Amino acid sequence: MGRRMIWFYQREGQHLYYEVRLRQDGPGFELGISYPGGSLLTETFDTEDALATRFAELQTSLQRAGWGPLERREPSVSRGQRAAAGRPLVC
Repeated sequence: MGRRMIWFYQREGQHLYYEVRLRQDGPGFELGISYPGGSLLTETFDTEDALATRFAELQTSLQRAGWGPLERREPSVSRGQRAAAGRPLVC
């Protein structure tokens, strides 16, 4: 699998994350959302523009609902080492 990016959000002790990645079953992109309580949603997009539009909508709706970015922690492994090992880059 290609590179992927993951964003973590928090609100009142709950956590949510979403991930952007290349589709596993063909060309295009996936947006995976993991909600508190364990429910998962995966949306697929044929174009980068469609993904970017949905991505912006998601960020706006999360902020309006009181979600904020999870506080960043310094990783114990460098960004380059994670990328080389095929691990996701965290935003």
